[in-house]
Amino acid sequence: MNWLDLMAFVPLAVLCNTVLPVPFDPVLIYFASRQTPGSAGALAFAGSICAGFAAAADVTMCRQLHRHTREKWLRLLPLWKGRRFYVLTFLFALLPLPFSVVRLAVLRHPPKMVPYQITVAMGRLPRYLLTISLWPNLGLPPSSCIVLLGLGAAYAVIQSLRSRSRQELPAETKLS
Repeated sequence: MNWLDLMAFVPLAVLCNTVLPVPFDPVLIYFASRQTPGSAGALAFAGSICAGFAAAADVTMCRQLHRHTREKWLRLLPLWKGRRFYVLTFLFALLPLPFSVVRLAVLRHPPKMVPYQITVAMGRLPRYLLTISLWPNLGLPPSSCIVLLGLGAAYAVIQSLRSRSRQELPAETKLS
């Protein structure tokens, strides 16, 4: 594994687990497909650690939002406390479920930082290891994951542009 790949991989791993509405799996597949199995496993481990760091950003952001959100809106969000929160967070990190549900629960009741980070990292690691071990068996070329990533990014951009155009419409033209 060369340093240039690692320097590109780590920021993408953090960004895909926080800011970008793009799944991390195509990024992992792209970089892991160019490595030996041992190095690919190390990338999966590094990706799960980056997901843990991204979880810290989630908690920090949600704590700020929590302070500025009215209680009536917070009551609409899922309330997960104690062990239930960490079990559900682990399952959402492990399975291909929308992780934004966990972020909404974090907004309602911000957890302790370190246990949350560990839970996210532990949930992502088996998923990432399974992803890099199953991908070669599909027989798809390594570059096909770039197409998947591009499609995901294009979808995110289109959705963002649609929501902005809806917000800019005059009140009388909006549909109810």
